[in-house]
Amino acid sequence: MFAVWRPAEGHAPPTPIPVPPLRVKANLLVDSAGTVFQLRGVSLPGLEAISPTAADVANVNAMTGFTFRVMRQRWNMNAVRLPVSAAVWKRDGPGYLDRVASVVALANGESLIVVLGAQQDGSLPDAALLDFWKACATRFANTPGLILALCNEPSTRDIAGSGAAANRPADWQVWRNGGALASGAAAVGMQDLVNAIRAAGAQQIIAAAGFQNRAGFQGFSAQFYLADANVMYEWHPYFDVALTDEERIASFGFLAGTFPLYAGAWGMPFGHATAACTAIPRDVSQAGDLLQAAMAYFDFRNVSWTVTDFTPGSLIQTFTDYPATILGHWTCDTTSDPGSGIGQFVLLWMTGDAAGFGSLAVDEIASVAGGIPAPVAPGEIISLYGEGIGPANAVAGPLDASGRVATTLAETQVLFDGRPAPLLFTWAFQVNVQVPYEVAGRKTTTVQLVYRGVPSNTVDLAVVDTAPGLLTLLGTSQAAALNQDGSVNDITNPAARGSVISFFAVGAGVMKGGAPTGVAAGNPLGVPSLPVVLKMANVAAEVLYAGEAPGLVGCLQVNARIPADFPDGDRGSVVLSVGGAESRVGVTFWVR
Repeated sequence: MFAVWRPAEGHAPPTPIPVPPLRVKANLLVDSAGTVFQLRGVSLPGLEAISPTAADVANVNAMTGFTFRVMRQRWNMNAVRLPVSAAVWKRDGPGYLDRVASVVALANGESLIVVLGAQQDGSLPDAALLDFWKACATRFANTPGLILALCNEPSTRDIAGSGAAANRPADWQVWRNGGALASGAAAVGMQDLVNAIRAAGAQQIIAAAGFQNRAGFQGFSAQFYLADANVMYEWHPYFDVALTDEERIASFGFLAGTFPLYAGAWGMPFGHATAACTAIPRDVSQAGDLLQAAMAYFDFRNVSWTVTDFTPGSLIQTFTDYPATILGHWTCDTTSDPGSGIGQFVLLWMTGDAAGFGSLAVDEIASVAGGIPAPVAPGEIISLYGEGIGPANAVAGPLDASGRVATTLAETQVLFDGRPAPLLFTWAFQVNVQVPYEVAGRKTTTVQLVYRGVPSNTVDLAVVDTAPGLLTLLGTSQAAALNQDGSVNDITNPAARGSVISFFAVGAGVMKGGAPTGVAAGNPLGVPSLPVVLKMANVAAEVLYAGEAPGLVGCLQVNARIPADFPDGDRGSVVLSVGGAESRVGVTFWVR
């Protein structure tokens, strides 16, 4: 009867996890249960590098289950885009696809949909890319948690006779069916790639990218649609080609009523001398407005997206503890501060918290007995509130055979000054934990939560000798009290005047002769080190016993006699004082 709960406040909802296989239904993406979903994710490059740099090697080394867990759990993502290379496959053979498969399995294992984004040497697909997709589709035909992105940022620049203005019908003809290039070579059409993938037995959703210029999909009409029911259309709306909603609509948004749309890569690539960077205003406020407008456009119009890149100097600062970059001073050359980026903005958009899901805040930590956030006492049972701080289904911590509470519960831990503390309850929105008695005498204690190996930020809590809180029945101000016969005190079962009633509390501080941290009270029972006073209806009551509650962890039991001359009325107030600190007002019990 002592479990308590309140919903987390101020957090974004969890991004739904689609359950493969996935398919296109009209202009929507749906999963195996028929649930409509939107991809919201990041890009993690590295696998596509022909001559890997140190950064590419670091990115590949970071492609672990833990990195993908951070994406899903802290960043609230449901997708990751992995650029892959036809050239690297041609050089390394089947071993390359084996490496890709191992990364895909890690990402899928953390409930992320993987978009394989094929990189090519030229601006349009060629025979080498066609061969790559034949091999890749064969290798991944039975991997349902994939989306296959045909060709990264195709361009009209190599099409024979193509102009510099909006894309011509002739350009779209080459895009779809292949044709002559200015070099005299021939491009492979997107339809050829689709046909090859399907012939290999792969039935996953295919993402087909439009021309990567300001025109985007302009000029794209029904005669150029790909002949496949499981296709979505992709474009990369960086701010040099799509600065406003009007430009996004003109370039690809006009297709939203007909097909699912995917912003395969977008963001602010600081530190790179590209038009995508120089188009961004240097004023932080204006840049933030651009980001907010773009993300609102995607989410409110059901456009799937993967932002670039989940790498140091872009969305995150390091792969050590994955701190988000901050929108601050930057340049469009290599002198940019590696801590500058849009990571924190994206994290705030996705989770509503600057530190992401699974984070802690001092103002969301309070006594399990309720009331406002306050300093903690040794041995007190407190509640940590948040989002994504524990498992989806609530789990209560049992006592083991020796009467001890475990410090790990459903992959959740809470550390006080680096030391795991006993967990009594864990859930996605609330974790109940005992403050170790060992914090006694300190002014502060540092708290950190770890869920599934992903650590939260740390917070410092003030420590006091006592912080008494009377436990109440769930969702009420009614004291969790037992009448003299052991029955629960409530409106239908009031206590008689002159009888003994038992109240239960937390936060009584260090106990003399009591059980150690995380151990249920037994024989002998400890008593508070500081004086205990119980007031009923503002009058000090006769306390018959004040000590540990037998069989419970960190709980004080106070047995007191209700005065025979208790004031008229069937409900009275009760306040507990330990060492001069009082419990909150408003807690009541029933009398007759």
